[in-house]
Amino acid sequence: MPSLVFAAASIRRSTIPGLLFDLALVVAGGGASLIAIVLWFDNAQGGLTGNGVFKSLELKPWVVDPANARLYPANYLFYPLYGALCRLLDFLGVFAGDPRKQMTILNALSCALCLGMVYLLVRVLTNDRLVALLAALFHLASSFVMFLAIINEDIMPSYAVLFAAMALAAIWLARPTAPRVLAVAALFSFAWLMEWRLMFPTLPAMLVALWICERRLAWRFAWIALFLVGVVATAAVVAWAWQGHEGAVGPIELIWTGKAVRSVWAGFTWAKVGYLWDGMVGYLLGAGVASIPGIPGWDIWRWVATIWILAVAAIALPFLWRHWDDPRSRALSAVFGVTFVAGEIFNLYSQPQDPQMQINVMAWLTIGWAVVLVAVRERRRYGGRGLAALAGLTVALFAYNVWSIAPLRGLDSAWEGAIQRMERESDPDRTVWLMHDFDWAMVYGSLHWGTNDPGVANLGPAPQKQPKFKWIGFTGQVLRHPEWTDQQLVDDLRGQIDRALELGYDVLVIRLWDMDPYQLEVATGMVASSARIQALRRMLREDYVASQAFIDPVAGAVDRLKKRPGR
Repeated sequence: MPSLVFAAASIRRSTIPGLLFDLALVVAGGGASLIAIVLWFDNAQGGLTGNGVFKSLELKPWVVDPANARLYPANYLFYPLYGALCRLLDFLGVFAGDPRKQMTILNALSCALCLGMVYLLVRVLTNDRLVALLAALFHLASSFVMFLAIINEDIMPSYAVLFAAMALAAIWLARPTAPRVLAVAALFSFAWLMEWRLMFPTLPAMLVALWICERRLAWRFAWIALFLVGVVATAAVVAWAWQGHEGAVGPIELIWTGKAVRSVWAGFTWAKVGYLWDGMVGYLLGAGVASIPGIPGWDIWRWVATIWILAVAAIALPFLWRHWDDPRSRALSAVFGVTFVAGEIFNLYSQPQDPQMQINVMAWLTIGWAVVLVAVRERRRYGGRGLAALAGLTVALFAYNVWSIAPLRGLDSAWEGAIQRMERESDPDRTVWLMHDFDWAMVYGSLHWGTNDPGVANLGPAPQKQPKFKWIGFTGQVLRHPEWTDQQLVDDLRGQIDRALELGYDVLVIRLWDMDPYQLEVATGMVASSARIQALRRMLREDYVASQAFIDPVAGAVDRLKKRPGR
């Protein structure tokens, strides 16, 4: 087998026009493909969480009145950037006046720019046009990348900037100079200033890259100090630029926002180890297709993805080790490898199965795939056929991952109809809904009826017109008060339901009544123990009786709650 080597340190000028043409092709083609999927999918939320709805509500002031909109430290630059871009889309007539859907278009375009970064990185490292194009296609085909690019979660623009910083670091930190170190530090800082948590996995990776790429001990400390100065300086400049704006904070508050550190999602449990596995394999292969009758279950795809990922690592790691004398090999390994290791440790403390928590951490897989492509290309006897096979496998991966989201297609339109039917079947002025806080009825109810915090403390006697959306969250206090005992949570939920009934409201419960214990635990995820969830469920069953109010084909069974006689 011929020796695998990195390309020469610079690209010949004669190749630049072709490189720019390919770059434009990757960005334009990727963007057009993703926008086409957005329009076909008709599901801006994507079936994960309702974050996109609530992010769009926080974004709206930045679209209509940016001078008076509020800054949020953990997403300091995200809202100003997307607010300006949404105004541009309004001007162009693209989903005008609807930031919730405009975010899907902007995410698709952000991902397209990220694909361009993948192409540039691999092309500079290998000087191989086909390998770079196929690496970009693989990145697009990966399940979480493609999925987050077509829905309205808020991670994609910051991830695109982060990947650009990681790519630049893999090239420039291999042979650091002061301008290079400061440029990478600034670009990296712009990424975490849009999404604060992105700082943690990649900051140590950048510092490790500087340490192992510099042979002289004193210079190692000097480069690390300069990088940290660049990070702090960038935060200081951004804080100064927004000084006096609503919600503005100083550089220290930007560097440490403390977002979600004490939330119900924080903390290690052994169950998260299994969720971590799901998150890593889910990055590559989607599981949504498993919900179609007759299709093999998710376990098959979990093992296929596991074997695929391990095979890529088994080829990429020895390659990088054989070329350890090349500082680009060391920089590439540190930037993407340490981000992976540090990121998965960080994820064990948070939400390891969440696509937003894995997309930046698993970026190494695309680089590993590029190494596999190079290894196959170097096999003279069957390199062409092998590369064609891997290209076909990548196309199949993309097709499968699009197919896997088909069961979620059209939920925006379907839930709009469901909310209209729910309003016809119940009188909003006299109804309090009891629903799971993660249920799509809550998300779309907030979208169409107006956002409102769960609870009945501020309600007067029925009928009451405002707020139109009155609801009690089944896990509402679990999310807000994880320190409460099970009995406190049970008593609070019972008290809220009783108060709503005493005020003369119909209490309509969506889906919860018929959920078996396992379904309820799956719906709740990691936010509460099994015992806690079952205590709440048991209280409902023991203290109330339910009669069917109606069944909606989308929202599911809706039951009317009454106090159990004799209670």
